[in-house]
Formats: sequence, C-alpha cells, structure tokens
Amino acid sequence: MKQSLILWTSAIVITFLIGFIQNRTSSEYPISGTIGIDGQKVSYLFNSIHSDKGDYRILLRTEIEGLDAIVKWKIVDEEKNWHIDTMQYNNSSLSAVIPRQTARTHIVYNIVLKQNGKEYTLPKNEVVKAKFLGPVPTSIIIHYYLTLFLGILLAVRTGLEFFNNKPRLRFFSIFTLISFFSCAMIFAPVKKAYEMGIIGKTIPPIGQIFEGWLIILVVIWITNLILVSYSKYSKVWGISAAALTILFFSLRNFTKILF
Repeated sequence: MKQSLILWTSAIVITFLIGFIQNRTSSEYPISGTIGIDGQKVSYLFNSIHSDKGDYRILLRTEIEGLDAIVKWKIVDEEKNWHIDTMQYNNSSLSAVIPRQTARTHIVYNIVLKQNGKEYTLPKNEVVKAKFLGPVPTSIIIHYYLTLFLGILLAVRTGLEFFNNKPRLRFFSIFTLISFFSCAMIFAPVKKAYEMGIIGKTIPPIGQIFEGWLIILVVIWITNLILVSYSKYSKVWGISAAALTILFFSLRNFTKILF
C-alpha cells in the first residue's frame, strides 16, 4: 500500500512538471513583460492564440494617463500596408481592438509608445505573431485535455512499475492506450475541426485534423501492450514506452511541424 502511494504521488508530480515545462516552452505561450517610462511601469501580456468569438483585445497596464500609444498590425501574406489604431486610456489601462479574423488567419503587430519625445516599442525589436482559431466548445476542450493528461499520468505510472515488485504493466498499459486512443482519434480531430472553422462546412483531408504526435503515442502503446504481455523483459518495455511518451509530448511543437 505504501509503495503504491509513493508511485502514484511520483507519477502525479512528474506529470505536473512535464505539463508545466511544456506549457512554458511552447511557442503558443503568451508574451509578457514590463518596461519603465519616467519611473512608472507599463506591463503587457500578448496572446499568441485567439479562439474567442469576439475581437482580439490588446491591453496594457499603466498609471501614465498621457501616454500616447498606437497599434500597428497587418494580416500575414495578405496585406502589405499596416493598419494603425490608437489605444484608448481607461481605468489604468490602454486598450485597442483588432477585428476578429477568419479561422487560421495569422496577424503580426506591435505597439509604439511615445512619451516626452521618446519612443518605445513593445515587444522590443520584434513583432507579436497571433493566430485566429475557430471557437471550440468547452466540453470538447475539457475532454481533450482530460484524456491527454490522464494518458500522460498513466504512461508515467506504467513506467514507474519498473520499481514495483509485483508490476501490473498490462493493466496500466491498457488504460493508457484507451486514454491516448480517445484523445487522438475522437477529441483531437473534433477540436481541430472547430479550430479550423470547418464544422458543418466541409470535410477536410484526414491529415489536417489528426495530430501526428498523438497517433505516434497510440502506436507506441499498442506496441507496448503487446510486448509487456508476451515478453520476459516487460519492465524494460514499460519504462521505455513511458520515456518515449514523455519525449514526444515534450517535443510536440516540433513534431507538429514534421507531421
């Protein structure tokens, strides 16, 4: 009982750390920062993904009421000229709105601040790249992440059976496979179809709605289930499958480019 509790606690901690690191290193993680102007702070947080039904809102936090600020933006590969919008100050915030674009549209933008003859660009020396996606029902998002992270948790727990005197590798492998299969074959394609804005409109090529890295995880765990069931080196195969799962999940932004 004590050993099982230790293994489950370890699996939960490892899964949390994997998810945290992957999230913070993702290209979709918001860009944030703070700069100082005349001894006062200007803070910003720019999202790289916009999937809400409304317009894309840009917000700066500052106590400088007379700060001049404009947003320069354009649609990637469609527009050469920049749109220029003035940001409005209200309740310690500067804000502007970029109209919602169709799903899969990319925009780039930055903000130019002017105060006492000096000019500041946010982010410094670069532009924000943002992607518009179609809104996804909350129920689909919940089921997608639930099956994904349950699969990661069970995969790690399967690997930790290496340290168990009486391992239940086949039991954990079955439920890990069920989780990844549900995520890869049901919820991920539906989520992707909503993001692409094609629900009820058209049938896309299969390659566009299935996530390659998730399909790989399903293959890994089908193979692992066979090996742990019939091989005398079942512990080795279990911990190897867990390690491969962590690797492909951690590198999923790269695998999205490949597949």
